Amino acid sequence: MHLRSGIRAFTLATAGIVLATACGGTSGPQSQDLASPDKQVLNVNDGTEPNSYDPTQQTYTYEAGVGREVFETLLKSNKDGTDVQPGAAESYKVSSDGLTYTFTLRSNAKWSDGQAVKAADFVYGYKHLLNPALAAGYVDPFFDSTIAGADGYGSVDVSSASAIDTFVSGLGLSAPDDKTFVIKLQHPAAFFKWVVTLWVASPIRQDVVEKAAGGSFSSSDTTKPEVWAQKAETIIGNGPFKISEIVSKDHVTLVPNPNYWGGAPKFTKITEWFIEDANTAFAKYQTGDLDAMTVPLANVDLVRNDPKLSKEAKVYPKLTTFWMTFNAKRTPFDKPDVRMAFAKSIDRDKLNKQVQHDIQQSILSFIPKGMAGYDPSNKAQAFDAAAAKQLLQKAGVSASDLNKFKLLTRNTTRNKTLNQFIVDQWNTNLGLNMQLEVIDSKTVTSRIRKGDFDIYGPDGWGADYPDQQDWFDIFFKASCHSLNWGCVDLPGYDDLVKQADTELDQAKRNADYKKAQDQLINSAAVAFIFQDYEYNLIKGYVGGLTITAGDDQSLPGNFFWHDAYILKH
Repeated sequence: MHLRSGIRAFTLATAGIVLATACGGTSGPQSQDLASPDKQVLNVNDGTEPNSYDPTQQTYTYEAGVGREVFETLLKSNKDGTDVQPGAAESYKVSSDGLTYTFTLRSNAKWSDGQAVKAADFVYGYKHLLNPALAAGYVDPFFDSTIAGADGYGSVDVSSASAIDTFVSGLGLSAPDDKTFVIKLQHPAAFFKWVVTLWVASPIRQDVVEKAAGGSFSSSDTTKPEVWAQKAETIIGNGPFKISEIVSKDHVTLVPNPNYWGGAPKFTKITEWFIEDANTAFAKYQTGDLDAMTVPLANVDLVRNDPKLSKEAKVYPKLTTFWMTFNAKRTPFDKPDVRMAFAKSIDRDKLNKQVQHDIQQSILSFIPKGMAGYDPSNKAQAFDAAAAKQLLQKAGVSASDLNKFKLLTRNTTRNKTLNQFIVDQWNTNLGLNMQLEVIDSKTVTSRIRKGDFDIYGPDGWGADYPDQQDWFDIFFKASCHSLNWGCVDLPGYDDLVKQADTELDQAKRNADYKKAQDQLINSAAVAFIFQDYEYNLIKGYVGGLTITAGDDQSLPGNFFWHDAYILKH
């Protein structure tokens, strides 16, 4: 998930830590401790109204917060994020060459209207996702670069129904029978088991879509395919909850799916509110109108000093890393020693204590703590002002050469405060007189896409799923001016990562990814600065929550809400 654009994923699989909240613990509550069914109500803030309730057409975390409750994918993450576990599929197998995934659906999997979930529903859902005319935001790079026949996704004439039909019919998707779904891949991909956990990879019923649309429609139509997802009564899902009410610009209400194979959840109602102002949400939490929320940084000290609120606070890591980007197309940032000098002249611990309320954690690596591949042993970018100055001397660069450069940042309070601290660090520790350049977000986006900057930040990445494959390609040479904003040149890096991506031996994959990460760190491709941690408030009567690093924003524990409950209070 690229944090600049807000696109998620990050998905979207869990990892990191697990916290079982309240007195219920991991063994479950005693029946006498549970609130009555009419009190099993959870109120949370989703922040923003989803653009769509069609899971395949969702892109952002606030949309996923609804989609993953109403629909269930083939597989899902286990609670500690170490592997996948069965979802709508009870099992799966992979061919010896790694090119064919065969999923066996649960015999008791049903839609919210009671009909059986069939393999054809997954074929239709995946084809709906991969219909180029609908331009789903999560196709690239997860599905078009893995599923056989999908590599031509970006070149299909979306105005031509016949071209779309030809493309979609050629995808490596099939249903030999009602309970068998087969996916063929372009190349081996050990990470593909995580791709199918993404909430966009949900099944969709063709009859539901066509009934709402008033009949069949052209594959190039962009309106009729989405009519079904606009009203609660026409949204039929296979997840633990179903939508009972949609009030535009206000909230969406979820109730249990009576036909869910996993049994009824304890919650009898979940209301996800669309409160965009964080301070308003904070006030509603204090009055009891919200049961959980993410605390705005400005309110962290207030929470810490409040005897009641401080007991309800939960801090946990996100699989998210932030960094500063150097424009390697501009001299002297094309020199690794210069980039490393800037990287080593940031006191990250002081940054987090003085600017970020000591919530975020310093990091010197790309892969964050809580994910396979996290390696704190490489300290090449560790704070060392004296060594940083020596690197500038070695590169033959003086302070006067650098004073003309600026750090470009977006015009938000947090970005301005954070980046002013970093500029001050460079000025103090390198003897410079650099300035901060603060501009509106739209202009910043335009400029970094054109390479019109000296240094830019903070930029970052959050995991779509806990596999390293999801990370390293953003620094490919081909990603220059798209994700690799600095266009840094890393000899051999692309081939190394591609080799790891298609390798089926996990030990070999890990070794190659480690080499790639060391190359990023040692060349100071970017200056890694901190890992994101989330500071949440959760009422003490909300029990059984499994809080993970993959939870959707402001929705703590939502990967496993099926197992949570309200205690008497």
